[in-house]
Amino acid sequence: MNKPDMILVANSPGELSALVKPVAEELAKKGSFRVILVLTPCQYTSGKEIEFSRSIPGIAEIVSAAEYKKWAIFNQKPKRLTFSTKGAVLFLGGDLSHAIIIARKLKYPAFAYLNERIAWKKAYREFFVADQLSFHKFSRQVSAVKLKVTGNLMVDSVRELPKWAPEENVLTFMPGSRKWEIDYMTPFYKKVMELIRKTSREIKFQVVSSPFVKAHPIDGAKMVEFEKIHNSELVVTIPGTNTAKIAARGIPLVVVFPLNNPEVIPMDGLAEIIGNIPIMGKAFKKAAANLINNKTKYFALPNQKAGRMIAPEIRGQIEPLTVALKILLLLHDREEREKMSRQLIESMGKAGAARMIVEEISAAI
Repeated sequence: MNKPDMILVANSPGELSALVKPVAEELAKKGSFRVILVLTPCQYTSGKEIEFSRSIPGIAEIVSAAEYKKWAIFNQKPKRLTFSTKGAVLFLGGDLSHAIIIARKLKYPAFAYLNERIAWKKAYREFFVADQLSFHKFSRQVSAVKLKVTGNLMVDSVRELPKWAPEENVLTFMPGSRKWEIDYMTPFYKKVMELIRKTSREIKFQVVSSPFVKAHPIDGAKMVEFEKIHNSELVVTIPGTNTAKIAARGIPLVVVFPLNNPEVIPMDGLAEIIGNIPIMGKAFKKAAANLINNKTKYFALPNQKAGRMIAPEIRGQIEPLTVALKILLLLHDREEREKMSRQLIESMGKAGAARMIVEEISAAI
């Protein structure tokens, strides 16, 4: 008898590394499902999602975004795949509608791991959430019977990686995993490094290169992988899933979100179309970025989880000097960084979400 299929649905680099990977690895341990990853359309794609996904243990087949579109619109299933009569669909990122489209085509029950929003409440059999805070948030929108607290998959994604073990004067910068982020942040980080270097020649700089898009080299900085940043006294990063993964390892961080040139930042849907209109588009993107910045209390995921500022956030129209001064202040305050490390780990919760999600779905089908 064929194994049932587990269809994992996601799209962006952060989701693949922080959500898909731990679930696929847990499914590989169980060995009771054939795991198929479906990549859905995403304007923030790096172009390396398929290549990265092939390195994840447990994934047997990958359906590209182009293949998915043909399947969704024209009902053209990938010819190489014959789906099992039994299975489940698990949403791990993107638009919640995509997982429902797949579930209906295959007549599988649909499940979702929620982070920010909920939709298609009647169509999903069960929603998995990271913590009680998320449970209370979503229980206002859907019956609590459909919600299950499982823990944080982002914590699972780094559970095997070394925790914070700083070497003196090591400072790490993370420019992102998409080309526009790297192009945008590298010159800014370079100026910050130059200012710090004027104050202290002892600082050793590191730049993290993503498995999706390689970082640009910066003179005097060593290129490293994310797995090896536990040696950092401090990490400087942009917002995103990376803030959760850094926090779960207990590594102190500063989140930097410069809006000096908001026209280079991609936006969703109609906003991006308007933003590309000559002259008017630049002003629109600037106004939209400032509005989002003013309305968003915290960008760093550990701060959102804790409901308070644990990791400093430097946002808006900012100068490299402002960032450099904050970094130097923290580098000279070991006690503050140790306190931040403890609070970051606490904010992200415990590992074990992948195991619980797989067990819940297995029992349900």
